[in-house]
Amino acid sequence: MATAWRQAGALITHKMLGELSYEGILLPTVDGDGYLLSLPGGVSYRFRARRGAFESWHVEPGSATRDGEPAWDPRVLVVDARESLGLTGLRLADVLGELTATVANEAARLAHAPTAAELIAMDYDHADGYLTGHPRLVLNKGRVGFSASDRERYAPEAGREFPVRWFAVHRDLASFRCVAELSEEQLLVEELGEQLAAFRRRLSTPDDYVLVPVHPWQADEILGTLYAGEIAEGVVVPLGESRDHYVPHQTVRTLANASHPTRRDVKTAVSVRNTLVYRGLAAAATLAAPAVTTWLRSVSAADPLLDKEYRFELLGEIASVSVRHPLFGRLEELPYRFHETLGALWREPLRTRIGPGERALSFAALPYRGPDGEAVITRLIRESGVDTEEWLTTWLDLFLTPLLHWLLRYGVGFCPHGQNLILVTDERGLPLRAAVKDFAQGVDLMDADFPEYATLAPEANADMLRWAPHLLAQSLFSSVFAGQLRFLAEILLDDLGYPRSALWHQVRAIVRRYRDEHPESVERFDACQLFAADVERVTLNREHLAGKGFDKVERDDEFDVRFGRAKNPLAAPDPEGAW
Repeated sequence: MATAWRQAGALITHKMLGELSYEGILLPTVDGDGYLLSLPGGVSYRFRARRGAFESWHVEPGSATRDGEPAWDPRVLVVDARESLGLTGLRLADVLGELTATVANEAARLAHAPTAAELIAMDYDHADGYLTGHPRLVLNKGRVGFSASDRERYAPEAGREFPVRWFAVHRDLASFRCVAELSEEQLLVEELGEQLAAFRRRLSTPDDYVLVPVHPWQADEILGTLYAGEIAEGVVVPLGESRDHYVPHQTVRTLANASHPTRRDVKTAVSVRNTLVYRGLAAAATLAAPAVTTWLRSVSAADPLLDKEYRFELLGEIASVSVRHPLFGRLEELPYRFHETLGALWREPLRTRIGPGERALSFAALPYRGPDGEAVITRLIRESGVDTEEWLTTWLDLFLTPLLHWLLRYGVGFCPHGQNLILVTDERGLPLRAAVKDFAQGVDLMDADFPEYATLAPEANADMLRWAPHLLAQSLFSSVFAGQLRFLAEILLDDLGYPRSALWHQVRAIVRRYRDEHPESVERFDACQLFAADVERVTLNREHLAGKGFDKVERDDEFDVRFGRAKNPLAAPDPEGAW
């Protein structure tokens, strides 16, 4: 365990040096063939790095030293740099605690890390437990609220399957929504089977209640405390555990059914704080999700590019339940986490969309490196039977063109980070199509009039946020270009000798081709400023370290924290070949 702990700490230390330098929090200077970070107290960190797209830092693994000794403990770096990080007192302690938990979870992953080849061969849901988490956020697996035993039972890295607990909530407090082709009764029959009748026998008036699955941690920590009065009075009724067992995704609150592969994924409210937010379920977005799914499906089905040419898959959220706490729900001034304590979303499982001879993996798996050093994207390319350029061109086109089309033709911005995008390949690893998920609080619109907006259901129209074109385009810059491609460009250079400039040339070509082939969208294209000379730098770690948003009343009152600007790799090639 000590070896895995130090390996995890070293990975996070090098990531911290790179990402906090990228965000302008740490300010290294050139030092010979590397960089020097001088901190108060005479402490010096030295490391080797190369600069990449968006003026980012790719720190060479194993190169960092602290006062001449290998730098492997990120907590020591935080303490050394606490003045630069703006951390004192309670906030410093909070960051150190969350960072310790992150190292522990990463160490648990490393202790059983598969090779890239083994990860590719796994099914999508179980592979999720081996991933490294958010590529930009340093404290990305803190899961504030989980104990050590919780981590062993419910963390994705633990690899355990567990049942959910079902509760009945009186309809005075609970609301159910679903797509038109489904009903509440049909959903429960399909998800519970014979167990539905047993649950209903525990209720004297079953028609007066809505049934909702609850994560076992939430049942113990939140329902057992905040809902103790409602349970005592029979407004909320514990029904028991599901016979089905589930496996958690990286988000912890999304669970895949491991017992019945055709049954749906369940997204539950889990009031732990992971990365920037508490992982509850906002009522308005939860209830609007089936309507958003219906609308997205209707738009996609009527568009040959999306539906036929690219077969861009939408994993719809087809049913939802949201519960309003009778006391906390009336107090609007409370932080958002007290309003998001009980609810569920049912999402179409990827498993039912995969045909014979096809494989699926999260985009978040592409940069994964196994203990043998090989990355998943490298393995896929090597096994595919085509050269690197052909594989990358096919892959980039499969997801960039549909995302551009959604943005520019329909004014829709998804949240297409690596966890929400899914790649479907053939058995050799050749890309076939892409899929996207996470529609509740994950799909925003442009602040313009699109004819298709008129067909939005009122509750979806009221909940979906509107953004100026250049801000909605941040969904691509933050989540795709800076959030994924800048990392993969470095891996392709290291592993395959593929120039970073060649990757960004392909990206520019795809974006430019879309503009040329869709003259009707040129005005929107220009308004999105995709080819602007520079772009705002989204600085997630600045927001996280500040810790000011954890107890705000409105979760989404700011799009993202932005600090400074960076050269846009889509605008023009870098003379030195960094993009």
